[in-house]
Amino acid sequence: MEIKACKFVLISCLLVVSFSASSSSAQTCLSQTFPNNMQYANCTDLPVLNSYLHWTYNQSDGTVEIAFRRTGTTSSQWSAWGINPSGPRMVGTQALVALVNSSGVAQAFTTSIDSLGPSMQQTALSFPVPSLSATFDNNEITIFAVLIIPQNLTSTSQVWQEGEVSNGQIQPHSTSGPNVQSAGSINFFTN
Repeated sequence: MEIKACKFVLISCLLVVSFSASSSSAQTCLSQTFPNNMQYANCTDLPVLNSYLHWTYNQSDGTVEIAFRRTGTTSSQWSAWGINPSGPRMVGTQALVALVNSSGVAQAFTTSIDSLGPSMQQTALSFPVPSLSATFDNNEITIFAVLIIPQNLTSTSQVWQEGEVSNGQIQPHSTSGPNVQSAGSINFFTN
Protein backbone atom coordinates (compact mmCIF):
# COMPACT_ATOMS: atom_id res chain seq x y z
CA MET A 1 0.00 0.00 0.00
CA GLU A 2 2.88 2.36 0.80
CA ILE A 3 4.36 1.90 -2.73
CA LYS A 4 0.99 2.77 -4.31
CA ALA A 5 0.78 5.94 -2.20
CA CYS A 6 4.33 6.94 -3.22
CA LYS A 7 3.47 6.36 -6.89
CA PHE A 8 0.32 8.46 -6.51
CA VAL A 9 2.27 11.32 -4.90
CA LEU A 10 4.99 11.09 -7.58
CA ILE A 11 2.47 11.12 -10.44
CA SER A 12 0.59 14.02 -8.82
CA CYS A 13 3.84 16.01 -8.51
CA LEU A 14 4.74 15.30 -12.14
CA LEU A 15 1.32 16.49 -13.29
CA VAL A 16 1.64 19.72 -11.30
CA VAL A 17 5.12 20.35 -12.73
CA SER A 18 3.87 19.54 -16.23
CA PHE A 19 0.93 21.95 -15.99
CA SER A 20 3.18 24.65 -14.52
CA ALA A 21 5.71 24.24 -17.32
CA SER A 22 3.05 24.38 -20.02
CA SER A 23 1.49 27.53 -18.60
CA SER A 24 4.87 29.24 -18.18
CA SER A 25 5.76 28.53 -21.81
CA ALA A 26 2.49 30.01 -23.08
CA GLN A 27 2.73 31.58 -26.48
CA THR A 28 3.36 35.33 -26.54
CA CYS A 29 1.27 35.62 -29.70
CA LEU A 30 -1.87 34.73 -27.74
CA SER A 31 -1.67 38.01 -25.83
CA GLN A 32 -1.02 40.23 -28.86
CA THR A 33 -3.80 42.55 -29.99
CA PHE A 34 -4.53 44.33 -33.26
CA PRO A 35 -6.29 47.51 -34.41
CA ASN A 36 -10.09 47.42 -34.77
CA ASN A 37 -10.18 44.28 -32.60
CA MET A 38 -8.97 42.14 -35.51
CA GLN A 39 -8.68 38.51 -34.44
CA TYR A 40 -7.09 35.46 -36.00
CA ALA A 41 -7.91 31.78 -35.54
CA ASN A 42 -4.28 30.68 -35.14
CA CYS A 43 -0.93 32.09 -34.11
CA THR A 44 2.59 30.94 -33.48
CA ASP A 45 5.67 32.41 -31.86
CA LEU A 46 8.39 32.06 -34.49
CA PRO A 47 11.64 30.82 -32.91
CA VAL A 48 13.97 33.71 -33.86
CA LEU A 49 13.99 37.43 -34.70
CA ASN A 50 11.22 38.35 -32.20
CA SER A 51 8.59 37.38 -34.75
CA TYR A 52 5.01 36.13 -34.57
CA LEU A 53 2.58 34.91 -37.19
CA HIS A 54 -1.21 35.13 -36.86
CA TRP A 55 -3.57 33.72 -39.48
CA THR A 56 -7.06 32.61 -40.39
CA TYR A 57 -7.52 30.22 -43.30
CA ASN A 58 -10.83 30.19 -45.17
CA GLN A 59 -10.98 26.90 -47.03
CA SER A 60 -14.07 27.84 -49.06
CA ASP A 61 -12.30 30.59 -51.01
CA GLY A 62 -8.63 29.71 -50.39
CA THR A 63 -7.83 32.94 -48.58
CA VAL A 64 -5.44 33.34 -45.69
CA GLU A 65 -5.64 36.48 -43.57
CA ILE A 66 -2.16 37.13 -42.17
CA ALA A 67 -0.68 39.35 -39.50
CA PHE A 68 3.09 39.03 -39.22
CA ARG A 69 4.52 40.97 -36.28
CA ARG A 70 8.13 41.67 -35.40
CA THR A 71 8.85 43.29 -32.04
CA GLY A 72 11.94 45.17 -30.91
CA THR A 73 12.48 46.74 -34.31
CA THR A 74 13.25 50.32 -35.31
CA SER A 75 12.18 52.67 -38.07
CA SER A 76 15.52 52.04 -39.77
CA GLN A 77 14.90 48.31 -40.26
CA TRP A 78 12.87 46.29 -42.73
CA SER A 79 10.97 43.09 -41.92
CA ALA A 80 9.63 40.37 -44.18
CA TRP A 81 7.66 37.14 -44.09
CA GLY A 82 6.91 34.77 -46.93
CA ILE A 83 6.14 31.27 -48.06
CA ASN A 84 8.32 29.08 -50.22
CA PRO A 85 6.94 25.93 -51.85
CA SER A 86 10.54 24.94 -52.74
CA GLY A 87 11.55 24.50 -49.10
CA PRO A 88 12.75 26.45 -46.05
CA ARG A 89 15.16 28.73 -47.89
CA MET A 90 15.33 32.25 -49.27
CA VAL A 91 15.41 31.65 -53.03
CA GLY A 92 11.88 30.96 -54.24
CA THR A 93 10.18 32.80 -51.38
CA GLN A 94 7.06 34.81 -52.17
CA ALA A 95 7.53 37.61 -49.64
CA LEU A 96 5.65 40.40 -47.91
CA VAL A 97 8.04 43.21 -46.94
CA ALA A 98 7.49 46.20 -44.66
CA LEU A 99 9.53 49.24 -43.76
CA VAL A 100 9.05 52.77 -42.48
CA ASN A 101 9.43 55.24 -45.35
CA SER A 102 11.15 58.64 -45.24
CA SER A 103 7.84 60.25 -44.21
CA GLY A 104 7.70 58.03 -41.13
CA VAL A 105 4.84 55.89 -42.47
CA ALA A 106 4.91 52.09 -42.53
CA GLN A 107 4.52 50.68 -46.01
CA ALA A 108 4.29 47.12 -47.31
CA PHE A 109 4.92 45.54 -50.68
CA THR A 110 5.33 42.11 -52.26
CA THR A 111 8.49 40.74 -53.82
CA SER A 112 9.56 37.42 -55.25
CA ILE A 113 12.99 36.33 -54.04
CA ASP A 114 14.60 34.89 -57.15
CA SER A 115 18.30 34.92 -56.22
CA LEU A 116 20.71 35.18 -53.29
CA GLY A 117 21.08 38.87 -54.16
CA PRO A 118 17.46 39.90 -54.76
CA SER A 119 16.52 43.40 -55.87
CA MET A 120 13.90 43.69 -53.10
CA GLN A 121 11.82 45.76 -55.51
CA GLN A 122 8.07 45.46 -55.64
CA THR A 123 6.99 42.54 -57.84
CA ALA A 124 3.90 40.40 -58.14
CA LEU A 125 3.80 37.06 -56.36
CA SER A 126 2.85 33.70 -57.80
CA PHE A 127 -0.55 34.06 -56.08
CA PRO A 128 -2.87 37.08 -55.61
CA VAL A 129 -2.52 39.42 -52.61
CA PRO A 130 -5.70 41.53 -52.72
CA SER A 131 -4.99 43.33 -49.45
CA LEU A 132 -1.65 44.45 -47.99
CA SER A 133 -0.72 47.05 -45.39
CA ALA A 134 1.68 47.64 -42.50
CA THR A 135 1.80 49.48 -39.20
CA PHE A 136 4.71 50.62 -37.05
CA ASP A 137 3.98 51.39 -33.42
CA ASN A 138 5.91 50.98 -30.15
CA ASN A 139 8.91 49.45 -31.97
CA GLU A 140 6.70 46.78 -33.53
CA ILE A 141 6.08 46.40 -37.23
CA THR A 142 3.08 44.40 -38.37
CA ILE A 143 2.27 43.30 -41.90
CA PHE A 144 -1.41 42.66 -42.62
CA ALA A 145 -2.32 40.77 -45.77
CA VAL A 146 -4.89 38.61 -47.46
CA LEU A 147 -3.40 35.90 -49.65
CA ILE A 148 -5.30 33.74 -52.12
CA ILE A 149 -3.29 30.54 -52.14
CA PRO A 150 -3.71 27.34 -54.11
CA GLN A 151 -4.52 24.15 -52.22
CA ASN A 152 -0.92 22.89 -52.59
CA LEU A 153 0.34 25.83 -50.48
CA THR A 154 -1.81 25.22 -47.40
CA SER A 155 1.13 23.32 -45.90
CA THR A 156 4.45 24.74 -47.01
CA SER A 157 7.70 26.35 -45.89
CA GLN A 158 7.84 29.82 -44.39
CA VAL A 159 10.73 32.27 -44.16
CA TRP A 160 10.97 35.52 -42.20
CA GLN A 161 13.75 38.08 -42.11
CA GLU A 162 14.96 41.51 -41.01
CA GLY A 163 17.66 43.93 -42.03
CA GLU A 164 18.69 47.56 -42.11
CA VAL A 165 17.36 50.42 -44.22
CA SER A 166 19.90 53.08 -45.22
CA ASN A 167 18.99 56.25 -47.12
CA GLY A 168 15.62 54.70 -47.92
CA GLN A 169 17.22 51.59 -49.44
CA ILE A 170 16.82 48.05 -48.16
CA GLN A 171 20.19 46.60 -47.20
CA PRO A 172 21.08 42.88 -47.23
CA HIS A 173 20.29 41.01 -44.04
CA SER A 174 22.95 39.42 -41.87
CA THR A 175 24.13 36.01 -43.03
CA SER A 176 24.79 34.60 -39.57
CA GLY A 177 23.03 33.82 -36.31
CA PRO A 178 19.23 34.12 -36.16
CA ASN A 179 19.06 35.47 -39.73
CA VAL A 180 20.04 32.06 -41.12
CA GLN A 181 17.72 30.23 -38.68
CA SER A 182 14.55 32.07 -39.69
CA ALA A 183 12.81 29.37 -41.68
CA GLY A 184 10.36 26.61 -40.91
CA SER A 185 7.09 25.07 -41.94
CA ILE A 186 3.52 26.32 -41.80
CA ASN A 187 0.24 24.46 -42.07
CA PHE A 188 -2.57 26.96 -42.51
CA PHE A 189 -5.17 24.36 -41.47
CA THR A 190 -3.68 24.11 -38.00
CA ASN A 191 -1.27 25.90 -35.74
